[in-house]
Amino acid sequence: MRNLLAALVLGGTALLPAHADTVDIQLLGINDFHSALPSSFAMTPDGPVAAGGAEYLAAHFDRLQRDNPDGTLRLAAGDNISSTTLNATALHDEPGIQALNMMRLDASSVGNHEFDEGLTELRRIENGGCHPIDGCGVPGFKGAAFPYLGANIVDTTTGKPAFAPYIVKELKGVKVGIIGVSYKNTLKEAPGPTVPLEARDEAEAVNAYTTELKAKGVRTIVVLIHQGGGQTGGGLPNQCNNLAGPIKDIVQRFDPEVDAVISGHTHNPYNCVINGIPVTQTSGHTRELTRINLTVDRSTGNPVAAKAENIAVTHDVKPDGQIAALRRKSDEHAQRLLDRPVGLLHRDLTTVRNAAGESTMGHALADGRLAATSSPETGGAQIAIQPPYGGGIAGDMWVSPIGNNMPNLVTHGQALRVQPFGNMLVTMTLTGAQVERLLEQQWCGQGTARVLGISTGFTYTYDNARPACDKVDPGSIKLNGTVIDPAGEYRLTANSFIATGGDGFSVLTEGTERVEKVRDIEAFESHIRAGSPLQPPALGRITRLN
Repeated sequence: MRNLLAALVLGGTALLPAHADTVDIQLLGINDFHSALPSSFAMTPDGPVAAGGAEYLAAHFDRLQRDNPDGTLRLAAGDNISSTTLNATALHDEPGIQALNMMRLDASSVGNHEFDEGLTELRRIENGGCHPIDGCGVPGFKGAAFPYLGANIVDTTTGKPAFAPYIVKELKGVKVGIIGVSYKNTLKEAPGPTVPLEARDEAEAVNAYTTELKAKGVRTIVVLIHQGGGQTGGGLPNQCNNLAGPIKDIVQRFDPEVDAVISGHTHNPYNCVINGIPVTQTSGHTRELTRINLTVDRSTGNPVAAKAENIAVTHDVKPDGQIAALRRKSDEHAQRLLDRPVGLLHRDLTTVRNAAGESTMGHALADGRLAATSSPETGGAQIAIQPPYGGGIAGDMWVSPIGNNMPNLVTHGQALRVQPFGNMLVTMTLTGAQVERLLEQQWCGQGTARVLGISTGFTYTYDNARPACDKVDPGSIKLNGTVIDPAGEYRLTANSFIATGGDGFSVLTEGTERVEKVRDIEAFESHIRAGSPLQPPALGRITRLN
């Protein structure tokens, strides 16, 4: 039983009488970095202050490590990449990974956004190499210099972890075990292809590897978990006001040999103690960093005291010059990519919806997906759909009112603003009955209607006065004017987020003979080029009654 459990816990600190022979281990942690090279702000007891930015985070890491040069670990709790600025998206997050390398990060857990562009792209982020389409965003990109940990991410073909479950670092004669996990629905919600991986229960994985570490004589154990919670009613980064959320139950099930938890995912800062274990999270995007000091008894290897705090990444330090230079060069490179011409647009494409729920942007994106996946080599699609939310549409394209009715040039940056998610397109076989269920799931089990954009040639009618799950007239569902056969088979393309059941479209998980060869942004840009000057599609593919 670890000594820290018996400690007095007060204000994020666990205390025991000092031992004559102890050593201090300092953990410096971040979560949800999201390639956050630019600056932001942080909340403090005195109000918001300018904070964040990778060059300032690096400077604070260095400042704090000077307090304990040989006894410090730099750690991250996942989502280092994706869901970020347009510049970082254009460069496929390579500058963000390079910045973390320059900060000498020791380890990170995987997060859900690590899988946004699929397992193949994540392996490239880990191991290096240029992007197959856009080349290297960082010259000679070598990948992450730190290990990604995923104790609960299992390769179902081997039954073994797909990532290292933990690493052991020795500092000042003390062995520190670092276990990394992501939340158990990570892969179910990942928009990128992740077969054959499976995410399993977080606490079970942590406890299994804690047992393994103990058998190796490791008694100081740290968990990096990409799952979190939040303070009920809100709170400052060093408060713990009625912590709620999945993290609470997960940590309560941890082996008591776990000594510290750095969490993430929810972007809600807190500094709590659960079952005697300090548990922290920052608001992400480099606004704060976590410092946890563990006082370890040399004779047992067990921590006997712990103190945690979240520290604002303020701008009252000299920023790291090398990372600042990396940011400037990356911005210049990204802008060149974003300015790359794609094609011409003749009229506005917008997300504005008519009474039936149609938009010109939704249908145009669906048309592009159909064109990109209709060949036998890319999937043989007959129908394509575009969700309005998850992995969906992030913006409009407006034609300038100035220009005497001339088409507007569309750049890669403008297209990327609409489709920034990096989803793969998945073409699958569904029966006509499953297609009908798909259409019903736009309302069935949804808090808000999620009307899909649909490709040319596909039409149907729904009665808004009818109950959810029974709105669509089966006889109205037609492909190129012919009513679909409930027992017939049809090839349908969806983005990978909803193809794995996202946004409540669970019927898509039943699709067979799946093909994934084209990315959403590639399909959209190809559609613009092929149709230049692209006209917005006519509405009327969906008919609403009542």
